[in-house]
Amino acid sequence: VDFATIDMYTGELELTKTLTTLGKPGLQVAVIAKRPHGYFITHVEGAQFPVVNGESLDAQAHLLKDHDVIEIAGIKMEFFLKA
Repeated sequence: VDFATIDMYTGELELTKTLTTLGKPGLQVAVIAKRPHGYFITHVEGAQFPVVNGESLDAQAHLLKDHDVIEIAGIKMEFFLKA
């Protein structure tokens, strides 16, 4: 996989950096990290953990799959792998 994008339904965000931060500081923040084995989302800040495909995550890094739906700070977005 060369890169990935996040479709926030209002526009697309290309994940070109090793770490991409999403959310609202003070409310809920998560980071998507590009690693050799894929893209992983991890909770960083806030009482609420990110939700992926309707499931609340825990403190562990979670491997993202193509078309996963992520919800952070009340915003839904879809993860896409691009070749």
